Amino acid sequence: MADGTALFPTDARDKLTLRLQNAVNGFVDGPRAAVENADRVLEEAITDLTRTLTERRRALRTTWQPHTAEPTPGPGEPTAAEATPPAPPPTGDTEQLRLALQDYRETAERLLRL
Repeated sequence: MADGTALFPTDARDKLTLRLQNAVNGFVDGPRAAVENADRVLEEAITDLTRTLTERRRALRTTWQPHTAEPTPGPGEPTAAEATPPAPPPTGDTEQLRLALQDYRETAERLLRL
């Protein structure tokens, strides 16, 4: 990715790799415990990766989608959507959009190579 953000940080990857190797090494002495440990490693890896990707997507969206907070209407007040017609989507600066698309592509390609 352009900013160098890894999909899976090296230290977290190394710790999970070590835990998985320990599970494999413990198979002979405790097959069930080894498989249960491997299951926990995989679950943690999936959770960490999902969190990282969700945060990355959120960060990418902020580069091209302006955040407009709409006030919460009081009881009986019309919502912003009811009070005014919808505005056209923001166009954004073409260079900013190009960079956002490049980051999306790099992130998706990195994910697809896992």
